[in-house]
Amino acid sequence: MICARHVGGLVMAVGAALLALGAGGDAARAQGMTGPIDLGTIQLNRSQTAPAPPLRKPPPSTAGRAVDIKAFFGRFAGGGFAEGDDAAYFGMTERDLDVQIAPAADGGFTLAWTTVLRQGGDPQAPDVRRRTASMTFMPGPRAGLFQAADNGDPLAGGMISWAHISRSTLTVHQFGVLADGRHDVQTYARTLSPTGMDLVYTRVVDGERQRRVKGKLVKNAN
Repeated sequence: MICARHVGGLVMAVGAALLALGAGGDAARAQGMTGPIDLGTIQLNRSQTAPAPPLRKPPPSTAGRAVDIKAFFGRFAGGGFAEGDDAAYFGMTERDLDVQIAPAADGGFTLAWTTVLRQGGDPQAPDVRRRTASMTFMPGPRAGLFQAADNGDPLAGGMISWAHISRSTLTVHQFGVLADGRHDVQTYARTLSPTGMDLVYTRVVDGERQRRVKGKLVKNAN
């Protein structure tokens, strides 16, 4: 049981401690200390933000640049499948594809390709047709644009052909006029791949697609 004398002593001790703290605060204010005591740490104003690190310039990208025509030089062989009116009965026709692109004079190039069509039917005697074509292109009026050396008048049965390079794709367009007056546009898009090239061929007559071929070709080592 705590006696009154002990309680009184405790009260006096607490009072003395409070008076000492008050005196210390008055002394600090008298010396101009109005903020927290500096203990060696740096305090940042919340209204200020740390400066952002300088931005690094990204390396120049080549994604939008067209490759040089020399990247397409070589011989490529592979296969593909065609969809269109000529395959309506059998669904799809299989094709063997062979493409050779070589340099020509004055910065042009020669494009030669062979297509072997293997259409369904008698397995012992399949319908096989072989088509071969060759064209020479010369540099056009703009970089990456080429025009065929043997362009003719479409109204007289000839054809206008041109090629252009976009990024890693060499596209050849052929424009002609059929006997009945309809226009015929054929497009060969050859895109470089890690092993060779991918081919997408389309034929559009008077705005309606007649045929589409997709193939993959591997570049020969020699």
